[in-house]
Parts: sequence; structure tokens; C-alpha cells
Amino acid sequence: MRTFHQEGAAFVARLEAPERAVLLEVVDDVVELLDAPTGPQRPVAADEAGAREHAGDPLDEVRMQGHALPAPVDPAVLRLLPHGSEDAEVAAEFRRLTEGDLRSTKSDQLLRLRACIDAAWPDLVVVPSEAPRIAAALTDVRLVTSERLSVRTDADADALYRLVLEDADGPDGPEDEDTTEQAHRLLATVYVMLSLLQESLVELMIAGLEAGGDDASGTASGTAAEGTDDDPDPTGPGAPH
Repeated sequence: MRTFHQEGAAFVARLEAPERAVLLEVVDDVVELLDAPTGPQRPVAADEAGAREHAGDPLDEVRMQGHALPAPVDPAVLRLLPHGSEDAEVAAEFRRLTEGDLRSTKSDQLLRLRACIDAAWPDLVVVPSEAPRIAAALTDVRLVTSERLSVRTDADADALYRLVLEDADGPDGPEDEDTTEQAHRLLATVYVMLSLLQESLVELMIAGLEAGGDDASGTASGTAAEGTDDDPDPTGPGAPH
């Protein structure tokens, strides 16, 4: 794999066929997570809404007609759809009002990323106007992958980089690795790949902003990094949060 670099007006990364195949699979997995039902929904009764003392509030009708949404049980999905507040009632209301749109937006971004990867023969080409959506989608897939790998600290991320980059006994790792270890090594490789792609794309977007380039590519550098505060920085070993 070659990370993103600029060719003309586009951002281009080189993917080998196996890399392309595994990225398509993990993107599909995250889309499926976002499309999965969250569980039974509880109608918000009118008397319950009234008890909140929102008399005269124009949102009263919305509150009474809406449905309370449970927080995701899967911690990976919770990384994508985090609580909006430490206050349980505020968080529940925020989730009810925003989660549907957030799921839809993230799914659309992931499907756009999938289309770009699917068209990568072998180059993954991203135009600056779409870079924010692609970077945000890479961030989401990376968040899910990091959760599956139990990445909590920089030390955890460093260990994954060492695992992937170390000179093992051949490209498939040590011969005595069992199936679980092989799966862990593969997922770690995906995590590092996603991190390098995301980081290189965001760097190009920031460079475009600093050079006075496309406003769209620059504006989204913050969007692309959204949701990464709890995840170690993707630049590799020793990188700060």
C-alpha cells in the first residue's frame, strides 16, 4: 500500500488487491452495524413529556411524538454514536433527536468510501470536494477496528504497530500462530492501514487549507478527525493523543 499523495487535483493512494478486498469487507461490516436495529423503542407518553415542564416550548410536540432510543449495547457502535451528555436525561433526548440522522450520514459516507475502494484498480482516487466524507468514513471504520482490538492507550496502539511492522517468519507471521492469533494480526494490519490512509489524507487536506486551496477540503480536516479524541493518534508509535 502507498498512502495518499497528490496527483494533479486528486488525492491518490495505491491499494494491492488483498488490501482492497479486506477494506471492502470491514467497511461492509461497519455499514451493517449502523443499519442494525438498536432494540425496542419506548414511546414517550404525553404525561411524561408534560412532567418535564416544557410548557410553551415549541419542541413539546416533537418530544411527545418521538420515541426513546436505547444506547447501543455494542461498544463499537457506541464509539460511532456516543452519548451526547454525561446527564442521562439530556443524553437520551439528544440521542432521540439526532441518532437517526447521524446513522444515515455515517452510512452514506461509508458507502461513498466503499464505492471509491471498489473502483480502486489499483489506485484509490479521492477528489478534494469528497475528501471530508472519505476521511470521516475512514475514521469511523478505524474506531470500530480499534474497539475490536481493545485499543485504549498509545501503548496499545504502539504494540499493534510493532506487531504489524516486525519482521516475522514470513508474510503470514510465525508458523506456530493459532487461528485466533492470525485473526488478531490481520485485524491489527487493517487498523494500521486505516490509520495511515486517514492520516495521509487529512495531512493533504490541511496542506490544501494552508496553501489557500479548496475550502471544502480544508474545512473538513476537523470533521475527518471527529470522533478520534478517545482513540490513539494514527501516526504510529509514540504519537500523542
